[in-house]
Amino acid sequence: MPDSSLTQQPSALANEMRAYTGLFTEKTFDWDAFPASRGFPDLLRAQLRYVGAGGSPKSNDPTTLKAEHFTFSLVNQPVGKFAASHAHEVVEHFMILQGVLTVGTVWGDEVVEVKLGPKDLLLNKSGRPHGFRNDGVEPVLMQITVGSGTPEMPVHVCHPKNKDLELSRRFGAPGPEKIHLFSPESTDRRHQELAKHVVRYRDRTPVWDKAGFARLAYVGEGGAPAHGYRMDMIHLPKGVAVKPYVRDVEDVYFVLDGAITAGWVQDGEVVERRLGTRDLLFNPAGRPHYFRNDGVTDAQFTMVVGTGAPESVSFEAA
Repeated sequence: MPDSSLTQQPSALANEMRAYTGLFTEKTFDWDAFPASRGFPDLLRAQLRYVGAGGSPKSNDPTTLKAEHFTFSLVNQPVGKFAASHAHEVVEHFMILQGVLTVGTVWGDEVVEVKLGPKDLLLNKSGRPHGFRNDGVEPVLMQITVGSGTPEMPVHVCHPKNKDLELSRRFGAPGPEKIHLFSPESTDRRHQELAKHVVRYRDRTPVWDKAGFARLAYVGEGGAPAHGYRMDMIHLPKGVAVKPYVRDVEDVYFVLDGAITAGWVQDGEVVERRLGTRDLLFNPAGRPHYFRNDGVTDAQFTMVVGTGAPESVSFEAA
């Protein structure tokens, strides 16, 4: 007799969960994601889209999940390249996964530059021009979220198509004397504003949930100001699991280190998927879902939630 387990087809719920999963090894970086960079080798960078198109016009990408309250993508920037200063109508954050990124925030013809290392984050205010540059010795890989499912295209402030190349590389500052290194202790209002939006991993204070995991606030209460979404980094010790919970908005798991098991529940059926580093799962609103760590090491993942309101879920240990 044939083994029925070899011919059993995945359930509708399992297929749906698979459709909401973005596996890093199954995705491809797009080196032509930003048409404004075409013809300018100094602006070279690549995008990998998980949720929505982000700052790219490629919203019809069939491999990308439909965005609701936020987008989610990765950007790779080679050494020596830069992104021209621009502004968005909504907030946008950069979270560094590899390398050191220099971000220039623009006030007229003056620029405040801040360097971000691994697991550091900068939330760019809506309407505030900014650009970024890789002055380091290795490519920068960063996670970018834009605070709208369908953001407008960025408005460039200083771009080499109509400005001097070196001026554009300085994000519009006419000379070095107009560039200021970010100092969180400064009394200058520009530094004070930026200090509210720079989140250093080394400065995060973990808050331990009764369910057994730690939460590090990045965007939202305890982190940078939330506008339409919030994000926590979750430290999940091996052996810890939570019971299924439900939200009235979407949330996303994106694995930074280790591996986690995520599950969905519907009408008594349970389906699970293992997620490794840089894998993503989009959990739709109203879907009971959960996470656990049955690996051999602790895991870290970011949880992005489609509301700026404080956490309303009371997690329970499984």
